[in-house]
Amino acid sequence: MMTTTTTVPETPDANRRRALGVAMTLPITFAAVVAACIALRPAPEAEAVSVWAVAADRLEIDPMQIGLGELAFRSSCAVCHGPKGDGIPRLGKPLHNSEFVQTHTDDELRALLVNGRAANDPANTTGTLMPARGTPPLSDERIDQVLVYLRAIQEPNAPFAALDAWIIEQAADDATAAGVIVDAPGRDIFVSSCSACHGPTGEGVDGLGLPLATSDFAAAKTDEELIRFIKTGRPIWDAENKTGLDMPSKGGNPALSDEDIKTIVAYIRALHEQADSQ
Repeated sequence: MMTTTTTVPETPDANRRRALGVAMTLPITFAAVVAACIALRPAPEAEAVSVWAVAADRLEIDPMQIGLGELAFRSSCAVCHGPKGDGIPRLGKPLHNSEFVQTHTDDELRALLVNGRAANDPANTTGTLMPARGTPPLSDERIDQVLVYLRAIQEPNAPFAALDAWIIEQAADDATAAGVIVDAPGRDIFVSSCSACHGPTGEGVDGLGLPLATSDFAAAKTDEELIRFIKTGRPIWDAENKTGLDMPSKGGNPALSDEDIKTIVAYIRALHEQADSQ
């Protein structure tokens, strides 16, 4: 005799009870898994001390103020002074453990940041323009933030940063001996705005700027194209950037006019002519 099994369909209430049971089980299961992971993982190492905690304690400020200063510094000062203020040879001096920073008041440093320093200023030992307010220009509020950052990167009792790589001779006969075309239009503007990275004769500087005197790139561009290129600059993320460094707009000198840039292009053309004739 054949026995027939009859399946009784589940009621909506039964389905709800099963779903509720699963839902109640999940948090317990998840908690158990998390507890097991915590129990089995290696003992955690002590958390690293905040990067700016010590400096903030010394300056009696909130570490967040130093963080804001670092952001402002990296946006407008790091292109010349390096992302950590350690300087870029022949461009911006070291500001980390800087004797200059430590021996000047906030008001004196603020005035320098606001006004900049011309390439021919007797106090300028690099021969490179320090643009007013940085590049791009900083607001008064962000200049104050940079000042906080500059104070934070000074280490008590640490030796001052060496400046040998940032002191150059200013004598005109040195420039002539180096092959600079003294009488070419645009020389002074080129030297003040471009030579720190590209050299006074456009010979290039290792690790900074490519040669311009023998540049196929410059030779292939029209004057108008070069003017636009100098005005725009070349960021590090540009596929054509071969140095890994920002080329700042207008050579980092926002005061350059279109006429100034035209004379810089004229100087680059003169450098090409000199290189071709040698």
